[in-house]
Amino acid sequence: WSNHCKKIQLKKDNGANPVHNYFPCDHPGQPCDSSCPCIKASNFCEKFCMCSTDCTNRFPGCRCKAQCTTKQCPCFLAVRECDPDLCSLCGADQYDVSKISCRNVMVQRGMGKKLLMAPSDVAGWGIFIKDTAFKNEFISEYCGEIISQDEADRRGKVYDKYMCSFLFNLNNEYVVDATRKGNKIRFANHSINPNCCAKVLMVNGDHRIGIFAKRYIQPGEELFFDYRYGPTEQLRFVGIEREMEFL
Repeated sequence: WSNHCKKIQLKKDNGANPVHNYFPCDHPGQPCDSSCPCIKASNFCEKFCMCSTDCTNRFPGCRCKAQCTTKQCPCFLAVRECDPDLCSLCGADQYDVSKISCRNVMVQRGMGKKLLMAPSDVAGWGIFIKDTAFKNEFISEYCGEIISQDEADRRGKVYDKYMCSFLFNLNNEYVVDATRKGNKIRFANHSINPNCCAKVLMVNGDHRIGIFAKRYIQPGEELFFDYRYGPTEQLRFVGIEREMEFL
């Protein structure tokens, strides 16, 4: 167990490494060594892999008895949600949503906040939260069409001409495009001083994007997160916001 925690910490320390999409490994009769596709991609082996259940690279889940919202939880430390098939002590396996004690299952259970769409104080449409949100609380999942990086580059050139893009990098291979298929949170505007933050989590073998409160958010407050523009795009798109800050 301690070895798994050390592996997680090493991967966190080497956070500059690219994040690759997970594909289950399948090499019958062979252990998960340097030739294993999971290890090559710096991913843990998951419950979907065909390797042995005692594989040293397989993620074992957590044994927490709390809410799994600190780095004491191996799942939280590894930037992944608790797995209901592996994490039973924390309550992630509870079928009844009202009885779930684990707070690290919000994306997979869809336990977000009620959001309202209205004209923004910054530009175009905006998203406003109906209820209170505390710091680090889950607000919504950023949904959309999953496309390849090459397709995202092609679409991005078109979107740049309209100065409007809903592309969000998921990992090294795929991008989420919420232009045609998405949910309300895509209308959250950019800010250099946001009240929300986006986090890519591993959820039951899939990378998914969660939007979380960066601080306490009052009911009716407009939601913003950092789009992580490059310096050129910031000059182009953030001018309105900077003007508002000076007024």
